[in-house]
Amino acid sequence: MTETLKTLASWLTTSGIKIVGILIALIILSQMSRWIARWMEKFVYEKDPLLASEAKKRAQTLGNILRHAFLIIITFVAVLMILGELGIQLGPLLATAGIGALAIGFGAQSLVKDVISGFFIILENQYRIGDVIEVAGVSGLVESVSLRKTVLRDLQGKVHTIPNGEIKVVSNLSKEWSRSVLDLGISYREDIDQVIDLLIRIGKEMESEESLKSAILEPLQILGVEKFDESQMVIRMMVKTAPLKQWEVGRELRRRIKIRFDEKGIQLPFPHRVLLWGETKQK
Repeated sequence: MTETLKTLASWLTTSGIKIVGILIALIILSQMSRWIARWMEKFVYEKDPLLASEAKKRAQTLGNILRHAFLIIITFVAVLMILGELGIQLGPLLATAGIGALAIGFGAQSLVKDVISGFFIILENQYRIGDVIEVAGVSGLVESVSLRKTVLRDLQGKVHTIPNGEIKVVSNLSKEWSRSVLDLGISYREDIDQVIDLLIRIGKEMESEESLKSAILEPLQILGVEKFDESQMVIRMMVKTAPLKQWEVGRELRRRIKIRFDEKGIQLPFPHRVLLWGETKQK
């Protein structure tokens, strides 16, 4: 009995102290990882003050991801060190764990791909909740973004769930600002300079209205005659808008153009053809 107590006391003064030290170090590192995650959030900068909360959420998400990954690693190392102090042979245990990890890795390749892609999507701020994007052949409003998947809702209300690993190219239609581009066809008989002058006046009227002032970021730009079609000249114009306002501004611009064209008697083109019949020559 005395020999057992001596052995236990010897173990407590050597391996026991080491195990306690490992646990204390694990707790300290865990707390430090939380401090580092909070420290990272302070360096987040967003150009638009209205999006500062979204930027902080993104930084918090990334901080939590990195923190949890760090905790998993240090916990795994701590467990191995404690098992070693308890006299357990780590060689067979690590070999078994390695085979299991290899089997899981083969079965979860797509999941790992999704998670890595999702991490960089959030890190690079490619899009956020509330943006309208085109991705993987579908488009819609982003309802949620996670490490594994992105969820979109299109105009018809359909919800599309896209694994992040399937995303190759992302087209963000509402990042920082948007643009409405309109091709307007007019008849060949109309005075092109008069039409352009009228369009400029319509643009100025829209900019001065209180309901549209916040949506329109720059004056309407008339790029000029884009092309000659079979029965019309096409004038291209564009207006820079706030994010997600390009459709509202574009619809209002079309409505006003139709009203003003009717007032001025400017005819919108319609398909027509001119047929020529030649006279039969008399012999």
